[in-house]
Amino acid sequence: MPGRYFSFPAKINWTDLGKKTLLILLLPVFFVLKGSNENFDLIPFDVFGMLLVRYIIISLSVFGISLFFFRKVSKATLFSLCLLCIFFFFGAFHDLLKKIFGPGIITSYSFLLPFIFIISCVLFFILFRSKKNLKSVLIYFTYLLILLNVLETGTFVYKTFNEKSYNDLSLKPLEIKSGKDSCLTVTKPDIFFVVLDGYTSSQCLKEEFNYTNEHIDSLLRSNHFFTSAFSKSNYNVTPFSLASTFNMDYLKPGLENKYNSSKVFLQAVKTLKNTYLVDFFKKKGYSIKNFSVFNLMDAPAQTRPLFDNNRISGEISDQTMYSRIMKDIGWNFAIRNSFTGAFKIPGDYKRTKEYYIFRNQYNWDHLLDEIRTDSDKPRFVYAHIMLPHEPFYFNNDGSLVSDTVIILHKYDTKTAYFNQLLYTNRLLADFIPLVTKAGKRERIIIIEGDHGFRDYSVGISQEKNFMNLNTYYFSDHNYSALYDSISPVNSFRVILNKYFCQSFPMVRDSSIYLHE
Repeated sequence: MPGRYFSFPAKINWTDLGKKTLLILLLPVFFVLKGSNENFDLIPFDVFGMLLVRYIIISLSVFGISLFFFRKVSKATLFSLCLLCIFFFFGAFHDLLKKIFGPGIITSYSFLLPFIFIISCVLFFILFRSKKNLKSVLIYFTYLLILLNVLETGTFVYKTFNEKSYNDLSLKPLEIKSGKDSCLTVTKPDIFFVVLDGYTSSQCLKEEFNYTNEHIDSLLRSNHFFTSAFSKSNYNVTPFSLASTFNMDYLKPGLENKYNSSKVFLQAVKTLKNTYLVDFFKKKGYSIKNFSVFNLMDAPAQTRPLFDNNRISGEISDQTMYSRIMKDIGWNFAIRNSFTGAFKIPGDYKRTKEYYIFRNQYNWDHLLDEIRTDSDKPRFVYAHIMLPHEPFYFNNDGSLVSDTVIILHKYDTKTAYFNQLLYTNRLLADFIPLVTKAGKRERIIIIEGDHGFRDYSVGISQEKNFMNLNTYYFSDHNYSALYDSISPVNSFRVILNKYFCQSFPMVRDSSIYLHE
């Protein structure tokens, strides 16, 4: 009896099967093409290729299983198309429901997943017992998918030839004066740009954390640093903040109070990568050392960047049903044994944590190596340490926080941040004295937080998000071009004017808030 219902037909029309297989494949091709156009020039082609192969395999697997149960190609094709539509477009459907109904039972997974399962079962049994000719329905799907693929292909071709700078958020590049290679009578200076992600200002620490950061402040003063006491970052999100710093200007207008969507975020990452400041230093004969979490043009990060291909591919894959479930509720299954309910540390979490800590240590160690070393060639060194920014892996003495505490979020975010900042201060205490040691070249050091602490309770002013550490060291100790409220957008304007004979005016120091 089982063989009667669950076996392939004795005779297979291979031509028809081939046509229906191509029809099935039109769906993943459309899905990836649509994602490509929505994120045009933001996601590498190899990522699209990886996703396309993955979704073709999934689609063929669904089709093969459907053939096994239905025994009829037309029924298997229609059922597969329905299941794959649910799989590929669940994210868009779920987002629409949330816009219409808001949070509640209708948008909850406890309702949606059983509902989808019941609908799928009903559809299966209707098709299984149906005697109707499905040719007209399949013709409709065929023409629809062909039309959609043609439109998306046309859109892709159009964007390829007409929107070269489609995702660049930078304004028109500043005009660089030609002429003298350097304003110095001696060798060109080494330039160190050190980002401590999310490090807030001493003023904010005093006002919001009831903490006087005098140990670090006095250490900076005694080593002849100039600190912008009232500095505020220009943006409250890392790639936007750094892109404006490297471009020495604000980004394109229209970001004010805009939601920091995945696409806009990737646009900022791309803008940072293409910054022309790095090209300027290369033309001046500098070697570029990138010990950060972002790739720069012709100077990739030495470790895996924060937004590698796996994370970038999520801009497309997060629309699928599987990714949404894993993202929204999958962690419940990852940290609990499904049978015993016992807590467990997920393997993915362990690997992510280990590499996160390794990357920070690698970047910090290489920064120390560079500051201790003289070079025959001038250097621009960019080091980016993901501290005191979350995740909060460290206690104030540098010991590791319990994995259970982190995974179950059994901590106060503000306290965890403060403890990690105190650990960061230990690193700073080792670094600052190394800056002033004499070398072959003059030195320029900038240490900044790309933004401040951001996880305040309701009612706290938005400006607290921007209050950041922003401190400078020049070997000649001449800080006449700096002032107490200088913000990162003007940092390299000062440096290029002082050391490379440019004449950039200072732009207004202001902050632009993006909603998370």
